[in-house]
Amino acid sequence: MKPFLFILLAFATSIGSVLAQQTKISGLLLDSTANKPVEFATVALLKDGKIVEGVTADAKGKFIFSKADAGDYAVQVSFVGYSTKTIDKVTVEKGEEKEIGVIKLAQTAQKLAEVTVTEQKSLFEEKSDRMVYNAEKDISIKGGDATDVLKKIPSIAVDIEGNVQLRGSSNIKVLINNKPSSIVARSLSDALKQIPADIIKQVEVITSPSAKYDAEGTAGIINIITKKNTLKGTSGSISPNFGQWNNWQNASINHRMKSVGISANGGFNDWKNKRYMRLLRSFTNENVVTDQDQTQWVIGSGRNFYGTLNVDWDIDSLNRMGAGLNYYNGDNTNGFDINYEERSRGVVNQFFRRDMSRTYDWAGATVNLDYTRLFKKPKKEINFLMLYSFEGEDSDYWSNLMNRGNSIYYREKSYNISNNKEGTIQLDFTNPLDSISTLEMGTKTIFRQILSDYRIANAVDGTTNFVDVPAQANVFDYAQQVASAYVVYSRTPKKKWGINLGARYEHTFIQANFLNGTTPFSNTYGNFIPNLSLSRSLKKEQQIRLSYSQRIQRPQFYFLNPYVNQSDSKNLYGGNPYLQPELTHSVEANYSISIKQTSFNASFFLRQTNNAIESINTVDNQGVLKQIFQNVAQNSAYGVNLSANTKLTKQWSVNGSLNMFYNVLESAELKTRNEDWMYRINLNSTVDFGKGIKAQFFGFYNSARVNLQGTYGGFGFYNVVLQKEILKKKGTIGFGYDNPFSETINWRNEFVGPNFTQIQDVAMYRRGWRLNLKYEFGKMSGSQRQKKRISNDDKKAGDGNN
Repeated sequence: MKPFLFILLAFATSIGSVLAQQTKISGLLLDSTANKPVEFATVALLKDGKIVEGVTADAKGKFIFSKADAGDYAVQVSFVGYSTKTIDKVTVEKGEEKEIGVIKLAQTAQKLAEVTVTEQKSLFEEKSDRMVYNAEKDISIKGGDATDVLKKIPSIAVDIEGNVQLRGSSNIKVLINNKPSSIVARSLSDALKQIPADIIKQVEVITSPSAKYDAEGTAGIINIITKKNTLKGTSGSISPNFGQWNNWQNASINHRMKSVGISANGGFNDWKNKRYMRLLRSFTNENVVTDQDQTQWVIGSGRNFYGTLNVDWDIDSLNRMGAGLNYYNGDNTNGFDINYEERSRGVVNQFFRRDMSRTYDWAGATVNLDYTRLFKKPKKEINFLMLYSFEGEDSDYWSNLMNRGNSIYYREKSYNISNNKEGTIQLDFTNPLDSISTLEMGTKTIFRQILSDYRIANAVDGTTNFVDVPAQANVFDYAQQVASAYVVYSRTPKKKWGINLGARYEHTFIQANFLNGTTPFSNTYGNFIPNLSLSRSLKKEQQIRLSYSQRIQRPQFYFLNPYVNQSDSKNLYGGNPYLQPELTHSVEANYSISIKQTSFNASFFLRQTNNAIESINTVDNQGVLKQIFQNVAQNSAYGVNLSANTKLTKQWSVNGSLNMFYNVLESAELKTRNEDWMYRINLNSTVDFGKGIKAQFFGFYNSARVNLQGTYGGFGFYNVVLQKEILKKKGTIGFGYDNPFSETINWRNEFVGPNFTQIQDVAMYRRGWRLNLKYEFGKMSGSQRQKKRISNDDKKAGDGNN
């Protein structure tokens, strides 16, 4: 309760502070040659030659001063690669909002010696349509992966298995640098574990996306932005990270000439895990109650490799091209030691010990080619984008059944080979109508091809003479095409309500075939997706936003693949190729305020999903549970997300959040309803001791969450990190410890069906140390323009529960 009370105290302090009436001075920075925004330039407000306030321009080149009194000032702009420019005689009255207008900066040919660039950003930033988490400012994530990053963000919940929820929903779309990746399409939880935290610059959370985004992701979009070189010259970094459960070795190199930039990064990860589970299930058959007791130890290990290569070419000031390649591969193996006992009427009628191994290995790549045509009119541009991705995956298992004497009497093995291909063509046009209005429109087509081939063989006498089981084999061939078009109008006046009004139409074509004689099927459907957002900036750094949007959720391959994994003979799971998309209505009201060193944000949301996809458990007369996805529910959530950031002292900063909502799941078909309150508490505290030494504490608690047939248990996590800058700030060394006072993280899952009840207790071993090292090198000068990338955000990805 102490973190919870501390967060509420921070909220109350933020709201209850007395605000002084101050001026507001703003402007826009543009490159004088290309008429493009100059990102992250340093802007200083001067009075009598002394700096009164300093800020950094945002990604659109905009800057705002909000802490000065009335008077006469000068505004000075400086940035690497540009001549310093000063605007004199800026006079403002008390409470006035002064708009300087456009300031154009001229590039220079200046070169720099080795430098370290430090951006003075807060850990969390609230923008007009999204919340931004500056991961590079957070020392506690070093040596981890992308799941460690997402755990830090208000409104996002990540469980120990790596499954992600946004405001209580797993129906989200995750992008990497504004574009999709086939690594995410296979399984979101597995994908996040392959992305090292050290290469992540920012994470953007967009809960009410506009019509320019694909309509997928009913809860919203999470965009992971990796670190890039934005300066000319050669630079790079080496970052070896070691830990009790995870080792990450990363390196990057960037080189930029006058008009061509090349960047590459790669890394290797090896990990291990350990957990204990006990499952107690009772089922009824012909009025006879049977009790099942299954215990299992799971010990796993794996390794992942990733690498990216990007090339950008500024043909001239109005034309540029880009190309990129992202390659990855990996494998993991889990070994299971299972003991199973079954009792009816007090008599043991079945016992076996299962020795099993389950292996996944995969390899895939994404290739993109982009062309941008700029115009002399600022912010007017045409983008033509192409993307192709492919992945192959093998999923295998073998198992031996033994009696109490450890004699093998049955063997089984299986494999599932799958190949996924995806191609995309996209055209976007952006046209500013005037200084405050913009019209955007575009079209996009996505082609997908999925192939799954699975086989099962067994040896019923316990020998190695395996025989195929044709009834449990099949080839699944699935093709999908999505054609879409959108139009968005936005208007952002200075002192009035701004509006973002858009509409998108998507048409989906599906064709599926089976080799084993199952009847093929096809489907086609169209979706009209509107969105409306109203926002207004108020005095004293306040902002409000109201929004409504519709979203759809197409099932991904994880949900569609009809292959039934039978590696655990008493617990089976598989996909459903006949799933239909979900449709969600979302309403949100957002309020944010900044008071000197404190910022506060409150979001109130309502979400209703029809035709919701839920995993449904059934138990047959033999006590075998089978989990299959079905469109059988309506999922509603009503809640609030509160977050605050503050500096208690110059050296001590604290941020925290509370996400609370009421979730209702109801199925008329299954005559089932489940509902309850759920919440998540985050607390993050950083102390800067000076001389390059920092310490950080992070902790969170997830309450139990409901599903249609029961609940997943709640759990908490915390860690402490100490970091020291070395080698004249070119290097850092850090040491962290996760869950120092508990060897395991424990939770309980409970499920109820028409003829069964089930309790599953899980203990995950997570106490462990981390050692993080990093060295940066390079000579840099000049700046690089931001490139637009393709983004397919229209599919429901697997959550990795299995």
